[in-house]
Amino acid sequence: MLRDKDIAVWQAACPFLDVRSNDEHTLFSYYWAKQLLDFYPDANPDVVLPAILLHDTGWKKIPLEKVLESFGPLMKYPELRRQHELEGVAIAKNILSELGYTDDLIVQICDIIDGHDTTIQAKSLNDSLVKDSDKLWRFTRHGNETIQSWFSKSLSEVHEILRKQFDTLLTDKGKLFATQMLEIAELKENLNKYIPYGSSKR
Repeated sequence: MLRDKDIAVWQAACPFLDVRSNDEHTLFSYYWAKQLLDFYPDANPDVVLPAILLHDTGWKKIPLEKVLESFGPLMKYPELRRQHELEGVAIAKNILSELGYTDDLIVQICDIIDGHDTTIQAKSLNDSLVKDSDKLWRFTRHGNETIQSWFSKSLSEVHEILRKQFDTLLTDKGKLFATQMLEIAELKENLNKYIPYGSSKR
């Protein structure tokens, strides 16, 4: 799934992604970034894909006991949400420099990481694809179940939270993908409403 040129970035990022299910989240987000890039040829994959692999590395520097209270419905430490972006920029600069990335690419990638959660508007097309790829994970089954476990919510409650987040997506394709995933998830959850006597399989 990873491009050959992104494998080294992923391997360097992995030690920073072992908190908050960030390793799995990052791979799902990478998948969505690749999907979006197919529809937005003016975006630069050499910026978008390394940025999505590195965007959440900064959570490693946040006290573990405060991570789940730094975002979402239990947020008590919003300043740590910002701190993880700044820490992520520092980590990304080190990794990309060691891997021989040009100064120009490092600046563009780190500019996206800086603000990927705490800013609403995109700075560029590349930034909008990273922001949407990050959010699209939430709409996957893996994202649904992870959010459910983090915040002790029912799937219906998770779906209601996600339904209110459509407007935060910045690209038309991102909104379409999110809508499709949520509709499928809700159908699966509510099959018994339509098949009241259980499965029709013999």
